[in-house]
Amino acid sequence: MGHDRMVELDRCSGVRGRVTLGKVLKAIVVMRSLFIDRTIIKAYHEHVLTDDGKLDIWSKSSHQVFQKVTDHATTALLHYQLPQMPDVVVRSFMTWLRSYIKLFQAPCQRCGRFLQDGLPPTWRDFRTLEAFHDTCRQ
Repeated sequence: MGHDRMVELDRCSGVRGRVTLGKVLKAIVVMRSLFIDRTIIKAYHEHVLTDDGKLDIWSKSSHQVFQKVTDHATTALLHYQLPQMPDVVVRSFMTWLRSYIKLFQAPCQRCGRFLQDGLPPTWRDFRTLEAFHDTCRQ
């Protein structure tokens, strides 16, 4: 998996996992049987556990940038759906998610800028994994 990604699983209630990408972000991944049901992306420093120590699968990030990445991750889950090949889906989604290790370092592939409206390029192309601002990806 490499040193930039750490995956922790909690199987007591379906499968819930926490994926940590460097010191950039944490992703909470909720699975139903072999399929990723949904995911929430938070800043590396944000809490991902509830008061009783369970993975918090409901609270969204308090940062707009990670709320945007969560929206894109939800879209990615729909894009990568292959009901007959759940292992490929999980692998493809994790590869796509891993491209966010450079969330604050990759300029937009269209406009070449790092920030637009105060946000870095939060969209990652599903095929090329290139970074784009939301408004530059059309």
